[in-house]
Amino acid sequence: MTQPFASEESGHPASAPSLAAPPRERLLALDWLRGIAVLVMAQCHVFNALLAPDYRRAGWFSAMQWMDGLVAPAFLLVSGGVMGMNLNNRWPDVVNRGAAWRRLWRRVGQIFVVAYLLHLPTPLLWQFFGVRGPHLIALWTKMDILQCVAGSLALILLLVPLTRRPGTHRIVCAALGVIAATATMAVDAWAPGVRWPQWLMNYLWPTGVGKFPLAPWAAFPLLGVWIGPAIFTQKSKWTQTARALAAGGLFLLAAQFMHSRLAYDAPFVFWRGGWVLIGLAGCCWLGAPKRGTEWLLQFGQLSLWSYTVHLIIVYGSGISLGLDTLVPLIMKVAARVLNLGPPPPGLTPWATLAWLVVVLYVTGLVVKWRAKALQRQKTVRIMPAK
Repeated sequence: MTQPFASEESGHPASAPSLAAPPRERLLALDWLRGIAVLVMAQCHVFNALLAPDYRRAGWFSAMQWMDGLVAPAFLLVSGGVMGMNLNNRWPDVVNRGAAWRRLWRRVGQIFVVAYLLHLPTPLLWQFFGVRGPHLIALWTKMDILQCVAGSLALILLLVPLTRRPGTHRIVCAALGVIAATATMAVDAWAPGVRWPQWLMNYLWPTGVGKFPLAPWAAFPLLGVWIGPAIFTQKSKWTQTARALAAGGLFLLAAQFMHSRLAYDAPFVFWRGGWVLIGLAGCCWLGAPKRGTEWLLQFGQLSLWSYTVHLIIVYGSGISLGLDTLVPLIMKVAARVLNLGPPPPGLTPWATLAWLVVVLYVTGLVVKWRAKALQRQKTVRIMPAK
């Protein structure tokens, strides 16, 4: 019986039936990196939504923002690396548009669906038809990180039947990654005169509210297609660490020779990518989770779930309010009932940290439930027929 394609949820590339399954521990580094990124991302969203403005001028907040800037590159780089290893393990089936090809496209489609559902206006859909309708449609179709992940992975998959060979595919992806990182000034000069639909332009350049256009953000997953297999084709942790450190060092060195007039350009891509790779080198040594840290690894293995759940808690959804609305509302009601005067415009760092713990706890419960459900499904699949 062939091994089930469980890696679509966990991020681990499952092996082709004709190949020996690689040890799972070799890829835990990717899950640890994503799990840590989810933790930092949740902190970023909670503090941005609830922290009072007066505290945002502190040095510790600037340090947190620097860490926050590594989250999106980490997710994008790992998504490309996982896709690269999935393709490497299943190339004959994918290039011939077999079952693995369809599963990978289904996974990309799931990311697209979640991406746009998360941007539905809150709290009621009828707001689309009010005076704020055009603005809400712009928010709904803006380019966020999940759109960038799905768009980049779709491009990577489309290149498979064109390149035909795995080595050629990795080279083409790496070349396009460099082009995506270095073409932002050219796109900046071209985009303003284009009259394409805004939802389409969002994928190319940050028109209006777009944040993660393919130029330059697609550079991370495209380069990851080459970096992932290059690092994790060896079992030795020392070799994995050395390769990740070497790649990170080369990225940081390359950034020193690049110049840009834009905030997000080649220096940004290679500088951030270099630090992410250095972090990945450290994650190679984390191994199996210790007692009390399983939740962090599950965040990485089910990163789409952890991302979606914590985002709904913090910012709400099309049918629910988030903490960014509920907490100020509660503070206003409490101040009015207790005659305390106008409430402060935000929370103290300790109060914000308490809400962060709540968000992580609830997210962890949902992710743990999902992990158990997937494990039960996998058990059912591999049981012999009676």
